[in-house]
Amino acid sequence: MKRAAPALAALLLAACSSTRPTREDYFEVMRQMVRFVEDDARRNAPGRVADGPLQVDLRSFRGGGFAVTRESFTDDDIAAALGRPIVRAEMEDVMLCDTVSSVGGCWVRQFGVFVHLNVARTTTDQVTALVRTTTTDRRTHPSDWCDRVWWLRYRKQGGAWSLAERDLRESCTGGT
Repeated sequence: MKRAAPALAALLLAACSSTRPTREDYFEVMRQMVRFVEDDARRNAPGRVADGPLQVDLRSFRGGGFAVTRESFTDDDIAAALGRPIVRAEMEDVMLCDTVSSVGGCWVRQFGVFVHLNVARTTTDQVTALVRTTTTDRRTHPSDWCDRVWWLRYRKQGGAWSLAERDLRESCTGGT
């Protein structure tokens, strides 16, 4: 019985350990995720469609990449994997808030869409993420703005990743 215990422990450990998604898996999920939340944010922006640039917090997606793959990423890795024009931004770069005048207000520059990955988790065949977008309409004063937070679950089936579940956690928490 003593000889069987190490073999059984090794077998159980192998069964409990899982293979993490690869860099390419993460990039595929990330592209789909950004496309989904950007389209949603532009459709649901207050006032008019947010027609400015896509502004992405690359640092947040680097952190998400590490959480999913346990590999390090650079801003350039993330930007290149998105494969489309973006503005590299962090919240402080994108949101402008007037705290001096009596009118006040916050807004996103150029009617753009800002995307931030709050958290990412993984199992062998799925990636779950909480993603926030912020949009604005500066034609009103103070500006109307909208934060939308999505919980998204992507599953890998037959070698392809696809959106399996989605839940809108917050909608337009900012504004006047």
